Amino acid sequence: MGGEEFCQRYQNQLEGELDETFSNFTKHNDGKNIFYTARTPATLFAVMFVTYVVSGTLAALANLAMGVALLSLCAWAYVKYSGEFREVGTLIDLVAETLWEQVGHQWQRSVLKPLSEHYMEDNVRQTVVNSIKASLTESGSQHTKLKTH
Repeated sequence: MGGEEFCQRYQNQLEGELDETFSNFTKHNDGKNIFYTARTPATLFAVMFVTYVVSGTLAALANLAMGVALLSLCAWAYVKYSGEFREVGTLIDLVAETLWEQVGHQWQRSVLKPLSEHYMEDNVRQTVVNSIKASLTESGSQHTKLKTH
């Protein structure tokens, strides 16, 4: 109809519009992701909790870190609510994401995995014991029924 050059121009325009629309939908969906949105406050609460627990031994340093985390949480909430000082909010998100990625994964490997394996082993052992008890009780009650009839 219009030749290869004519079609190419519209194809390039269509691909550009598709890329822009995809980018907008991706941003919109990322905004709805509650886990992504809750990552910063969850990280800051975790820092505050850990520093509170540690504050019994290293009081001054832990209280300083907890104070910084609390002020960061308040500043982050203000930035998200008001839309002002977006650079500060971006910086807080970046620090929280770095903490989440670096410290969180190490803590998960060193603390959570051994604990979960220990409790999983206990749960499996208890399940096997309960199953054996149930089967012994059931076979004993069937034996008693046979004797009475």
